[in-house]
Parts: sequence; C-alpha cells; structure tokens
Amino acid sequence: MPGAQPDEVGEQRSTRFAHEALHGLAVLGPEDHAAGNLSLPLGLSLWMRRGGLDVHGARHALLSLRAALLDAAGLDARTEPIPLQVADPVAAAISVAVYVDGLLTRAAGSVGTTRVDMAERAVGLMST
Repeated sequence: MPGAQPDEVGEQRSTRFAHEALHGLAVLGPEDHAAGNLSLPLGLSLWMRRGGLDVHGARHALLSLRAALLDAAGLDARTEPIPLQVADPVAAAISVAVYVDGLLTRAAGSVGTTRVDMAERAVGLMST
C-alpha cells in the first residue's frame, strides 16, 4: 500500500523523539529549571532534530508521553491536568514539554522511583 511506508516512518520518528525527549527531561537538574535557563527549549530542539519531527509532531509525541507516564505510574488521567496549548506552535511545544517534565517528577514520586527509572518504564510501555 502506498500510504503504509510514511506512517511507519512517522511512527519511528515519533518513537525516537519520545525516547530522546523523555530521557533528556529525566536528567535535567534544578539549575536547568531556573528562570531564563534554555536547557529545556534547546533540548527540545535537539530531540526534534534527532527524531526528525517538526514542532507539531513533537507536541503530539509529548502528549503521547503524557499517556505513557500516567500508565507507568498508575495515575488517574481524569485527575491529572491537561497541559495548556497556546496558538503559537513553538510556545505550545515548549509548554507541553515543561508539563511533561513536571509530570515525570510527579509520576516518579508516586511510585517511589527516580525520574530516569520512570522514563524507562514509560518508554517501555510505548514500545509495546
């Protein structure tokens, strides 16, 4: 089928981005969250480039990460806020990345593990 290959390639790109982004977020430290620090936006740009995604694909993949983190931690999706998405696609992607970063901390705390371990768990769920 002519349309099957692009979907498979797109899925591979999204999976690579998700893996890069979640592991990248997991190793951010307190100094990376300081006002004016560009670690997260620059990291997001790098992960998008490595994954071959544009800003819209990245935002979609980050929302998939939200679902994987909720599942991995056993958190109730109904009680977890949905990240604010503004009209500007770049600002929206950064906003969702900031949200996923916070969710990673909450998810790890809820099961008593590290952010890196929680990232591994969530990525594992996305691979199945």
